[in-house]
Amino acid sequence: MTLRTLFIARGFAAGRNHNIFVPQKGMERFMKVIIIGAGKVGFNMAQLLSTEGHDVTVIEQSPERQQILENALDIQVISGSGSSTSVLLSSGVKKADMLIAVTEYDELNMVACLLAKKYGAKTTVARVRNPEYLEVKEFSLKQLMGIDLIINPDRVTAWEIAEIAKNPEALGVDYYADGKVQLLELELKADSPLLGKKIKQLDMSIPYNIVSILRKHVILVPNGDDILKLGDHIHLMARTSDMKAVEVLLGFDARKVEQVTILGGGRTGFYLAQILETSQPLMNIKIIEKDFARAQKISQKLKRTLVIHGEGSDYQLLEEENIKASDLFVALSDDDKINLLSALIASNLGVKKTVCQLKRTDILPLAEQVGIDTIISPRLLTAGAILKYMRVGDIISVTIFGEDRAEMLELIAQPGANVLNKQLKDIKLPTGSMIGAALRDDKIIIPDGTFKIVPFDRLIVFSLLKSIHKIEHFFKKGS
Repeated sequence: MTLRTLFIARGFAAGRNHNIFVPQKGMERFMKVIIIGAGKVGFNMAQLLSTEGHDVTVIEQSPERQQILENALDIQVISGSGSSTSVLLSSGVKKADMLIAVTEYDELNMVACLLAKKYGAKTTVARVRNPEYLEVKEFSLKQLMGIDLIINPDRVTAWEIAEIAKNPEALGVDYYADGKVQLLELELKADSPLLGKKIKQLDMSIPYNIVSILRKHVILVPNGDDILKLGDHIHLMARTSDMKAVEVLLGFDARKVEQVTILGGGRTGFYLAQILETSQPLMNIKIIEKDFARAQKISQKLKRTLVIHGEGSDYQLLEEENIKASDLFVALSDDDKINLLSALIASNLGVKKTVCQLKRTDILPLAEQVGIDTIISPRLLTAGAILKYMRVGDIISVTIFGEDRAEMLELIAQPGANVLNKQLKDIKLPTGSMIGAALRDDKIIIPDGTFKIVPFDRLIVFSLLKSIHKIEHFFKKGS
């Protein structure tokens, strides 16, 4: 099982409808950031940004949440509403580099961004879940409200799971360089031919890189002498066109998903079914939804999905619906306990792979122990989507990994950088970092020790938290 705490702030696969933004040129490394809403997403962002040295102010109405922030973090906390002009002014909105509105109320988030932009905030980000706000055809709501980035957690989560459905052997999937480079997280099981081998002993007849190893909750950046062990989670990077062949080369079963069962016909479940209906090869999709009116509504909107009215934690119902024949079971109800229980039942019935959505981050450690293949946290995905605005230089995208906050940075090697035109084996990269791939003249290169970086190479670099600041500046002029 793995916890996926990453996502939207990155390159994307063809066909995605995500908005990708590049940070403004000349942005200072340490920024003044205002966060409205101290829920899980707001707290995570405040914790991360204050740790990195940014000037963080949080606006929160709840006294209880205010106290939690003041006890846990070294930041300024202001009591009030993010839609109040006096509160915004007292937070220093006129000098803000970024305002992030992540309350539970879409309208408040949008109004806060509108006011902040009028007052002079450079960048605004709003969490918006209501699809009606996202699908206005007559005008651009983003432009009207002065919002630079709208994040919809339900769509972000659905896209993540859809990628897992396309690569069910993987615990997680990411794309870079406009979809030309793929990253898979794969687990080494007892039958893996890689066990006990040094990385330098592996067959490299098809280019790939193992950019990191997750071993007992610790992320390692490997070298050629590292030995692969049972239970290791490896992050494997290769050309997207080569990845299936690389998996076969390394002894992984690159199987297909034909039967998918989704528990929960809410927004995320509905978006996921919509995406999978258009996937190739075609999949047979079922949704189990306990609310009869909701089940009727989505059955009319979906074209090839069978919608079943019932309770997803009902063992008898899951047996009657032959859930064991499913290649993938995805638990997406609004109740974390139901998601956990139904995913465990599905696993016991023989489902090949289970995915479970958990909204409460405090139970993630417990959930890791119960045998679910992949756990999705929408709140952590949303926090990851915002992180790329905190980066400097020619950073194209950022992906967050795991509890250690390792990151995959997609960046441009700038003319004048000292690392140019040297073989990679002669460059002393910051400890805990590795170049996984490069894009040059629209061609993907999987680098080895003889690879030389040239100006404007688009590099995909894995880095542990301790080296991220160094990596951000490593490929800049005069570095």
